[in-house]
Amino acid sequence: MTLRDIKTYGPPVKLSMKTCSGRPGAKRLLHIGVHNSANRNAGDTLLFPVVRKAFDTLLGTCDWELRQAWEPFSIEDARQVNQNFDGIVIGGGGLLLRDQAGSDVSSSGWQWNSNISAVESINIPVIIFAIGYNRFRGQDDFDPVFTEHIRALTAKSAFFGLRNTGSINALKNYLQPQQFDVLRRQYCPTTVLWQLYPEYREIAMAHDAKKERIFAFNAAFDRAALRFGQNADHVLDNVAAAVRRAQNLGWKIIMAAHKTMDRDIEPYLDKAGVIYDTADLTDAGPTEVMDFYARVDFAFGMRGHAQMIPFGLRRPIMSIISHDKMRFLLDDIERPDWGVEVDSPKLADHLETALKALEQDHHTVHTDIANAQQKVWIETEANLRTIERALTASPQPRTPACPI
Repeated sequence: MTLRDIKTYGPPVKLSMKTCSGRPGAKRLLHIGVHNSANRNAGDTLLFPVVRKAFDTLLGTCDWELRQAWEPFSIEDARQVNQNFDGIVIGGGGLLLRDQAGSDVSSSGWQWNSNISAVESINIPVIIFAIGYNRFRGQDDFDPVFTEHIRALTAKSAFFGLRNTGSINALKNYLQPQQFDVLRRQYCPTTVLWQLYPEYREIAMAHDAKKERIFAFNAAFDRAALRFGQNADHVLDNVAAAVRRAQNLGWKIIMAAHKTMDRDIEPYLDKAGVIYDTADLTDAGPTEVMDFYARVDFAFGMRGHAQMIPFGLRRPIMSIISHDKMRFLLDDIERPDWGVEVDSPKLADHLETALKALEQDHHTVHTDIANAQQKVWIETEANLRTIERALTASPQPRTPACPI
């Protein structure tokens, strides 16, 4: 194994499950998600705080209480929520998935562990925000309860936002036709980090001024059989060869693991003669994840957030597509050439073309990214105004927002 620098991060600071803005009239919202790095995935560790950041930035600081999506949600929970909150925010993340370590999908068929009666008992606005249809290629369909549950949830939703058009079209297969119009596109909020976190925008701009050549590479090894098929070694050798091509062009390679399992790519990189450092982001906090990606010049990634986080910081990207969700985003932003199938024999050629284009005309490439990313922000702003109207139309709870 090649000698290299390996940087790991300590566990992120655990957030209180209750927060209080102290702002008179602040909306009190229950955020159902995967909080406090419960699944030890760098992308999700960042994502859920960014959901709240989007609301707080565009609607004014809210009073939040956090609840794990995997925690059972009953009729009694619905009653308590109705009495104490102005609304429920569910998301973001690829919650439309039938299997996830730590979750119980028997009541709903997906990651929110709620029974149908509980959903039907909610009478405050339900905001589904930037969730994704994350079923893998070749994966078994959802259990029958999923259809009944998702129809009940759609009927209750004041806003039902999915993070790409591909997820919208997939979910329609489980809904009644009259429910189709409820669905809206709401990109993952990690795609608008540029606007939400000006401090990391400044870091990214300062890094660009240095004119370095930092190449961040991420592979994904969850459900590897579904990602790589029966010829996994051949596919991964081909991916490693593409990274070697970047090295040959003079790029400094950093292998970014969003989960420690992603380091399973290292033997393939070693065999290909790639010289690289490792940044294991498994236990990185949100600020560390943003700081890492703000300081790269090109991101070559297989995980969804290895695509969306750098894009949100206006970093050039090339997506390695082993899951349809990667293509879904690129189609929506009208940049399908920013991705290549994981088993493509031309993967290395595609990457080299992108790197040479960046080297030859840095300004044009970055202007293109800025234009695509700004459109995502404009759509997010409009959606939050729709959500604001839905929350304003709901009566205030009679209980105080924060205990004295």
